[in-house]
Amino acid sequence: MGRRKQTGKQMKHSADGRTRHQREGCGALKGSITVFLSLACILFLALICAVTESARIQGAKAQSANITGMGTFSLLSEFETKLLEKYEIFSLDGAFGGSFQIQTVNSRFEEFISKNANPKEGLLKSLAFDPWNLEVEKTEITGYALLTDDKGEAFYQQAVSYMKSNIGVIALEELLNLANSVDEIEEKQNAYETKQNSSEEQLSGLEDEKQERLEELESEMSESDGNTEILVETTGDPLAEISKLRKKSTLEIVTWDKTISGKSIVRSSIPSGSSLRKGSLKPENEHSGLISNVLFREYLVRYFGSYISEKDDADLDYQLEYILGGKTSDEKNLQYVVNRLLLIREGMNYAACTGTTSMSTEAGTLAMSLTGFLGIPALTAATKQALLLAWSYGESLVDVRILLDGGKVPLKKSEGDWSLTLENLGRVTEVLQSGAEGKEEGLSYQDYLRILLNMGTLKNQKMRALDLVQMVMRKEEGMSGFQVQNCIVAVETRVTYRCGQVFFGLPEVVMGTAGNNVTFTQTASMAY
Repeated sequence: MGRRKQTGKQMKHSADGRTRHQREGCGALKGSITVFLSLACILFLALICAVTESARIQGAKAQSANITGMGTFSLLSEFETKLLEKYEIFSLDGAFGGSFQIQTVNSRFEEFISKNANPKEGLLKSLAFDPWNLEVEKTEITGYALLTDDKGEAFYQQAVSYMKSNIGVIALEELLNLANSVDEIEEKQNAYETKQNSSEEQLSGLEDEKQERLEELESEMSESDGNTEILVETTGDPLAEISKLRKKSTLEIVTWDKTISGKSIVRSSIPSGSSLRKGSLKPENEHSGLISNVLFREYLVRYFGSYISEKDDADLDYQLEYILGGKTSDEKNLQYVVNRLLLIREGMNYAACTGTTSMSTEAGTLAMSLTGFLGIPALTAATKQALLLAWSYGESLVDVRILLDGGKVPLKKSEGDWSLTLENLGRVTEVLQSGAEGKEEGLSYQDYLRILLNMGTLKNQKMRALDLVQMVMRKEEGMSGFQVQNCIVAVETRVTYRCGQVFFGLPEVVMGTAGNNVTFTQTASMAY
């Protein structure tokens, strides 16, 4: 009994011993697994952080590209609103009210970039988390284009873009018809000038023969107590009146009693008369060709004043006339336009009267009555030609007078459209007095200016229009120093960023790899 108890007790102790041994063995196994998993998790987390940091850097690059684009857009969004309101032209005043310095423009650009690159600036770091961690190291304006570059090409492009969006098909067809008439007009102008020179030479060459014949007649008449002078005066000679008119100022004749502007400018004070700065970018030439040129010239007609439709307070009142003539005073520009209009009408009127049988016959009859008694056929033929030219000239004076008085004149006339008869040619001054009364059919003064613009040189018109833009803008409050050569229409930018570490701390400790800040560059470009 005693042994059995002892044996049982020993067995109990043995059992307890085994249990504790087993328990100690299991505890050691659990501890080793925990350390292994911890190390594995650290490595795994370090890998995740490294991958996350790599992805974050790629995201930072994308974000920096967005920031560069936004900064460039924000810079050009500060366009001159008054210029847009008056002329539908977008441009950034690179002088910002002072003198033009591209460094000033870059400083403004840097402000926009910095605010977007560091959105937590001014906030407590604990309250804001920026996963990109970007810093701006350097900003640059690497290129820019100005409104005046390439003789105002950017101005031309914007004007054409605007007109293409704001003009109807029918209106465009009418403008193209006027533009297509230029060749015919120039051809008839040249024909008139050639005939005018030829007529003067013929009459001059026959003058000696005419005088000799007159002397003979005087001698014959004196023997019979007659008077040849009475014979000439009774028939009337309108060529003498026209000859007097040609010696007078055409401008004074056609403006009649209206006051002409006395405004003038100094050539050195305008862009077209100055040495201009140039941008480093070449303007885009999206628009070109006949239609674009016609639309640009229509833009000029719509946005600039003229003798009969003054606009804005500028240094010159006759703005379209300045674009055409390029003179330094309103009077000289109007004189230039009047002479050009007169030549257009002379060519068209001469073609009309020589192409009308009844008018040509009427001129021949009058020539015969003026010179037939001299018995010189060549003189009669030359006089007929001179009468047709004089008639065309007198009618052209009336036409230009009508246009400047707000009336209309057909480009191509029929006999019924004429204001001046051959009988009234010697009294053309009386006809001029009536002005535009009842003249409502045909083309207006503005239409004839459109024709003259299409006959002119485009590069001169672009720069002269910019002259006027500068003059008008300088009249605006606070813009007395405005210069079109400071107007930026396109930029190219470059920004260097430094991307700081965010998730690389753990991999650096675990892997022993030194993590450096990443630097990269982004570029952008934008144009109006």
